[in-house]
Amino acid sequence: MSACCSWKDVFQYKTNRVTQIYSMSYGTIKWIFHVLVFSYISFALVFDKLYQQKEPVISSVHTKVKGIAEVKEEIMENGVKKVVPSIFDSADYTFPLQGNSFFVMTNFLKTEGQERGLCPEYPTRATRCSSDKGCKKGRMDPQGKGVQTGRCVVYKGDVKTCEVSAWCPIEEAEDAPRPALLNSAENFTVLIKNNVHFPGHNYTTRNILQDLNITCTFHKTKNPQCPIFQLGNIFQDTGDNFSDVAIQGGIMGIEIYWDCNLDTWFHHCRPKYSFRRLDDKTTNESLYPGYNFRYAKYYKENSVEKRTLIKVFGIRFDILVFGTGGKFDIIQLVVYIGSTLSYFGLASLFIDFLIDTYSSKCCRSQIYPCCKCCECCAVNEYYYEKKCESIVEPKPVLKYVSFVDESYIRMVDEQLLGRSLQYIIGEEVPSFPAL
Repeated sequence: MSACCSWKDVFQYKTNRVTQIYSMSYGTIKWIFHVLVFSYISFALVFDKLYQQKEPVISSVHTKVKGIAEVKEEIMENGVKKVVPSIFDSADYTFPLQGNSFFVMTNFLKTEGQERGLCPEYPTRATRCSSDKGCKKGRMDPQGKGVQTGRCVVYKGDVKTCEVSAWCPIEEAEDAPRPALLNSAENFTVLIKNNVHFPGHNYTTRNILQDLNITCTFHKTKNPQCPIFQLGNIFQDTGDNFSDVAIQGGIMGIEIYWDCNLDTWFHHCRPKYSFRRLDDKTTNESLYPGYNFRYAKYYKENSVEKRTLIKVFGIRFDILVFGTGGKFDIIQLVVYIGSTLSYFGLASLFIDFLIDTYSSKCCRSQIYPCCKCCECCAVNEYYYEKKCESIVEPKPVLKYVSFVDESYIRMVDEQLLGRSLQYIIGEEVPSFPAL
């Protein structure tokens, strides 16, 4: 008994049979497809730099805000309101933040002379009362300013509220001043220092050029590489009005995009700046519009600790740095070329589809077929017969077997005729007498 396979079968090579068709129309279609595919592959290779090994940028940011503002504040002196001008510099209106952000104050509300003691809560729906029963000792409302003592006291006029232990007098819920007190902040400038690093390519650079003119101001077309930005111009680029945003504050994004080509023959690595408003512009529909927070300045007066509570409105600037650095890599080039070679097979698929379609019986089954259509179908049918070999699944065939010593014949399956007839039973069929 021979083996089902041998060691010689290991060294066999099988390939597909190719049918070469000489046709002007199909040859033209093939080359049109190949030119389109080659053009797309070449364009994507060069334009998207798919021959490069790319990695994301790692960066650090440092900012400095410059500018002077004059603010006219109202103060009480001997029971009389006076307007006193105050000068604000960068130490007054800028606040350090974590991460790549900085904050510029544009408006504020002050509650001066607060000290620890007992005083009526600011009247709200939850703090109004008519008697001590409406107040609970020890209650701490998250929206309140202190701990209730259980007493209901007069706040102002006929209005009564629960007494609290807190910093007194309690801060009043006032609207932000209009126009903003530091409306001149739109003339402030900010210097952004951005250092970037691509560890995979061992490359480091920054956004400040060696020959930087420190008096420059960023402009999209006239001076796109200047890292000094005027706050008012940033809002103009986004279509917003600085004076309107300055009243209640907001959040602005400064985007720095690095698209670096680190190849020596076409080296380019400079940032592109853009701006985007990040907070909700529809302040009328927003539950808590703008951007604000509170901080306090503490001092002592006659050995009593006091503070000035300041509710600050302003603009938070978030600096968003992103981008990639790319450098030529032979492996990336080989992988890209190998992955795109299959696109050239689209021409073969389309031509095979045309041959299969126009060689079918439906192509020539029209009631009034034109000569040109018939000729096309005939040619494609010829191509189809040369390209494809039709094989029909074998079906069992019945054979009639007759023996000289039997008065009947047997009907057997043709697939069983390979065996000896003496072992085949078959189906008995009566024989008819000869005429």
